[in-house]
Amino acid sequence: MTTQIIEITDPSMSDSYQMIQEESLECIVVSGQILAGSKVLGCNYKQVVFSQCDFFACEFQGVTFENCVFENCNFNFTHLRNCNFKNCSFTNCNWKATTSIKSIYTECELDQTLTSLCLGSGNVIKKTPHDHTTDIYIEIALAS
Repeated sequence: MTTQIIEITDPSMSDSYQMIQEESLECIVVSGQILAGSKVLGCNYKQVVFSQCDFFACEFQGVTFENCVFENCNFNFTHLRNCNFKNCSFTNCNWKATTSIKSIYTECELDQTLTSLCLGSGNVIKKTPHDHTTDIYIEIALAS
């Protein structure tokens, strides 16, 4: 399995809004992508790293993200509706005036701002309780 890198180096390529429908990306790094004001509908992203992407005022609807990483991304004024995030992490992302409605976050690493905006509005945050049994066995083994 290979990982492809998509990087936007020509700013003129990002001047128009995009309608992205039913796109599927897997095992890819997306870096510096500017999608400001775009609509992303019914897409599936699996094992995708989004680095320094600008999702300002985007609308994500019915989008599934599985095992994805978001680092240094701008989600200001973005709308997340009926999205499904599974085992995703968010690091140093901006969330000013973002809304999340009826979206599901399963086993995700959410920062405090994203956790706050997920409260209410039909969102669900699912976390499996950590089984500390293995941790105890590791501590005993290390102590021996």
